[in-house]
Amino acid sequence: MAQFRAKRLDLSCYVNIKVIRDHTKRKVYEQHETERQALRYIIRNTTLPQRTRAQAQLQLSQMHAYTRFTQINNRCIMGGKSRGVFSDFRMARYPFRLHALAGDIPGVKKASCYSINEKDQIRSVEQPDQEFHYFISKNERCVEMQREAMNSIMIFLLHSLSLPIGAACIRKEVLSRLAASSMNTLCLPMGATSKDNHVPILVSSHLATAKRVIIYVGESCQDLGIFAYRLIGANTVTSGSAVEFVNHLNTASRDFPAIIIANPGQLIWYRREQRAMTQQTWHAIPRATAVSEPMMIDSVQNIIPQNEDIQKHVACLFEQVVDKLPNENAKIDIIGIGDGAFEVVEYLQQEWKKWEGRVDAIAVGTSHIWNTEIKDEGFGTFWGRRARAYLISPENLDAPLTGRDEFGCNCFSSGEPSYVEMIMPKAYRCMLDYFKVVFDNPGYEAEPQNFSESNCGT
Repeated sequence: MAQFRAKRLDLSCYVNIKVIRDHTKRKVYEQHETERQALRYIIRNTTLPQRTRAQAQLQLSQMHAYTRFTQINNRCIMGGKSRGVFSDFRMARYPFRLHALAGDIPGVKKASCYSINEKDQIRSVEQPDQEFHYFISKNERCVEMQREAMNSIMIFLLHSLSLPIGAACIRKEVLSRLAASSMNTLCLPMGATSKDNHVPILVSSHLATAKRVIIYVGESCQDLGIFAYRLIGANTVTSGSAVEFVNHLNTASRDFPAIIIANPGQLIWYRREQRAMTQQTWHAIPRATAVSEPMMIDSVQNIIPQNEDIQKHVACLFEQVVDKLPNENAKIDIIGIGDGAFEVVEYLQQEWKKWEGRVDAIAVGTSHIWNTEIKDEGFGTFWGRRARAYLISPENLDAPLTGRDEFGCNCFSSGEPSYVEMIMPKAYRCMLDYFKVVFDNPGYEAEPQNFSESNCGT
């Protein structure tokens, strides 16, 4: 090959020895193409003498192999591979997919069966009234993959304008809207970079100067900024996420409180994509075969320091973020949902001496009355006076329920009869109104509810 190789290669793509060899073959074939075509014409021309045709056949067989068209392979310009190459784009399957999703290939976009219409609803492209259908198969693995594709890699199209709103998913769309609402991403533990194992949380841009701070700790099965995927699929992207919650606070008053949105769900670090994810997303990672077991979680490489579980994440949030606020006089309101509520209560009663006087009110949402087993007397008194529990109940929203004797605080109906994840979207306005009443009345103390046993929760 050295006899044909040019002293200076005019290559502007990925270069290795196979690419250089293929480039040389193309150049040699280009130089000898006319000669080979002429010899082939002479060989096939039956009107010429047999001797002339035999000499042409001999001359053609003595030409170098690099002059043959069959020596040329379509190689990927991004990696040099010769298999699975799209000839129209000169890229292999994987590089083509990455660049197409990134929007680097004009006119190429990922196909989508669903779109976001002008009402901010996710609906089928073919049937605009059809909602997203989660259970497409009885195979649980297929359902997981389809659900994760919907939540993470599907490209939405703005159906009313026929324009792409970004190579994004529900999660990325929600995070982009929250960023537009002045919510910044913060990495825990503090000091971690985007390449280190970290869990992202969201904080308001004016957190350092705010007089009030509202902390939201959701369930350990939800992604950052997501309240209920089932509500996003049925209603709107805004109503099922923290977008509506943040926008409501930003427009409720001029001196609106700062917000901290914890992330107790995404506590597994995926090294290949350099991001944190939930247990559900981990199980939806592509596997070798359809029946292969999910990847094992390494106790070192897939764990986020100081955030190994929801209990440690809550402690890290309070000690590294909330406790370091410049305004030590800022009043703190806390919203906890599901197991996030339980862990917040457990942490506060253990560290109540540090947080007494700073925490102003607490609102929790849970499916049932759980015994808090409060051991700290001071926190127990605060819990009875400044806490509210919103329970799953078919009663009207904010209707009082029995359960104070077991729960230790006044209980109210969330207006949601079935799912814990739906409590926050339905009851957050009542929680915020309660926080406002407590903030405006420094000596506020909730009176124990007295009503008949007929009005009780589940």
